[in-house]
Amino acid sequence: MHPDMEWSQVASALRPWRNYWLVSVTPDGAPHAAPVWGVVVDGSLWFYTEPGSVKARNLAAQPRLVVHSESGDEVLIVRGTARDMGSPAGHPRVLEAFRAKYSADADAQYLPTQEAVDVAFYQVQASTALAWQLDDFDGSQRRWAAPAEPTVNDASS
Repeated sequence: MHPDMEWSQVASALRPWRNYWLVSVTPDGAPHAAPVWGVVVDGSLWFYTEPGSVKARNLAAQPRLVVHSESGDEVLIVRGTARDMGSPAGHPRVLEAFRAKYSADADAQYLPTQEAVDVAFYQVQASTALAWQLDDFDGSQRRWAAPAEPTVNDASS
């Protein structure tokens, strides 16, 4: 896949969505889709879930995932892996980003706190992204791919 988007464009496109569809893989290989809230901090998408949730159990066994924007008209699909970053206590900037983004009074009850022990933060490590606008499908398709990891042979040259 030849990239025609920079990661900064992908991160900017991720930022405004209120909800993201997260697809993980169950132990028997079936897809599992669930909505999550997310924020972009330092160019990475972060989300949270309860450690005992189906999402968390799936990601512990198989960290590969797909994150999809909430829209079918302004599409952004990111593939990658989820990295369990632990409790909110160690991530004050991420907590603040969630409070700033989800600032409606009704949102407060769903937001994690620094003291929360029943919540785990995850950071998405993206490998590819695909975006398009439905009203200009052929003209708006854009792709991004993470730079290839150097191989042992590459490192020795």
